[in-house]
Amino acid sequence: MEATPPANNSNSNSNNDMDDIQYLLHLEAIKRYKDDEKEMHRQVEEQARIYMDAKREYQREYARLANLNKQLLLSDALQAPQTQINDTQVDDTIRKLSTASAILSRTSRPTELDVRVLEECKEQLQRQHCKPRDQLAQYQRNFAENRETLKSVCSTLDNVEKNFEKATLVAMDQYIKEMQTP
Repeated sequence: MEATPPANNSNSNSNNDMDDIQYLLHLEAIKRYKDDEKEMHRQVEEQARIYMDAKREYQREYARLANLNKQLLLSDALQAPQTQINDTQVDDTIRKLSTASAILSRTSRPTELDVRVLEECKEQLQRQHCKPRDQLAQYQRNFAENRETLKSVCSTLDNVEKNFEKATLVAMDQYIKEMQTP
């Protein structure tokens, strides 16, 4: 029996080791690619969630502005000296409603309110409608107070829950100690 020389055996082992290292490097590259892909999907989902939250907030604010505009127009109509309905006003109102409907039905909406339009609305409120502006200021103060109260209640509730949990654990520990003592 003739044995193979040790130099050849070591050379084949080093080739196998190199193949193993290359395979491990390949597996690591695949793992990094999959991890990067998962992270990218997570970031896309997070940005989509943020966009949807901003879109909902925009829709709420837009609905509030539309309601305010409706209230202002109704107030103007009620304060007007005319008692008869003018046909041109009806046609104008229908045209404005159809324009507003077309704008609302568009799929591409901005995520923020137009500052210029908001400033014009504020100026109109200050110039023409002092009473609704005063009421709005009162509502804003009430809302701020309610928000602070809600924060306080949430904080108190959190503290009560934490203290209740601590008390429950202490009572359970005491009960266990009582059960263990003979």
